[in-house]
Amino acid sequence: MVRSYKVALDTNMLLYITSHKIDVFAEIRKNFGNVIFIVPQSICNELERLREGNVSRAKQVNIAEQLMKKNQVKIIKLSNDADNDLLELAKQGMIVATNDKELKKRIKDFGGRVIYLRKKKLIEGM
Repeated sequence: MVRSYKVALDTNMLLYITSHKIDVFAEIRKNFGNVIFIVPQSICNELERLREGNVSRAKQVNIAEQLMKKNQVKIIKLSNDADNDLLELAKQGMIVATNDKELKKRIKDFGGRVIYLRKKKLIEGM
């Protein structure tokens, strides 16, 4: 049986697709193989608010959403707070992809797994 990993994506990781010109979906698959991508509805809400902010941000959000569809990202409803949702998913055993320093620390503090971007490369930190 092929092991699959569940990876929850934070807003900043989705926006890095265009700002850092990195396909986070392909990179995560390269490192983990069979991956199921999860995005909390609260992250989608954040993206929608960012889209309304300015034109260049709207382009970033549009590209992120297109890649989310292409990569069959599952959107799940939890609370209305993105960080709390990602923490909850980490507690359920999912790997969280984020570059949010405080969130990474909170996840690592209870032994959760985090993927983050450094020097345009994805790195897994435990």
